[in-house]
Amino acid sequence: MLEPMILINKHLTNDTTSSHILTKCSLLCFQDVVCGVLITAVLILLTYPYWESFDSFQLTSPLSPIIALSLLLFLSYTYPELDYYSTTRGDTTTILGVCAGCSVGYWVNAQLGHTFEPQGLLPVPLPTLTALSVARSAGRSLVGVATLVGTRQIVKKLSLDLLYSWYNVLKTDPNARRRKEIEVPSKFVTYTAVGLVNSILVNRLFVLVGLL
Repeated sequence: MLEPMILINKHLTNDTTSSHILTKCSLLCFQDVVCGVLITAVLILLTYPYWESFDSFQLTSPLSPIIALSLLLFLSYTYPELDYYSTTRGDTTTILGVCAGCSVGYWVNAQLGHTFEPQGLLPVPLPTLTALSVARSAGRSLVGVATLVGTRQIVKKLSLDLLYSWYNVLKTDPNARRRKEIEVPSKFVTYTAVGLVNSILVNRLFVLVGLL
């Protein structure tokens, strides 16, 4: 009679512990979200008066691409160290790499005179929905995704091969990509290339194939 009771107590204890862990994790995630929203709100309030100046500097200054690449790469390398491996460093580097690539891409477009300035009053009215516009939209989605995924795969392979060779690491080592000196530059270069292709080449490709 005691053994079933012991098993039931153990089961209840495990359920209580799991519930406690789940609740704690949920609260921590909620706190992270709240902190992120508050930090974003503060940054918006502090920088709002300077947005026009930032925009002009990003698009016209010859220092813009240098600062964008060096600053965001520096932030990727200085991500807080943890006692265990986490994908958050790689995720952060991915975001920063895309931002760097797009920033440089917008600067290149501005130097080439290929910028889009909406005409008339804002918001711009939506065009009439037709079968042709839907087909072109679907075509742009397919071509865009294929181009960006192809860029990602090619640059990722080349960057990893180069880093493996530079650090004398075996490609078969399952932990190689987790090393900071490999993960950060590989992801940054890969997603900077994705951002560049997205902001410079994709729209021109749409025009070339008649999708825009």
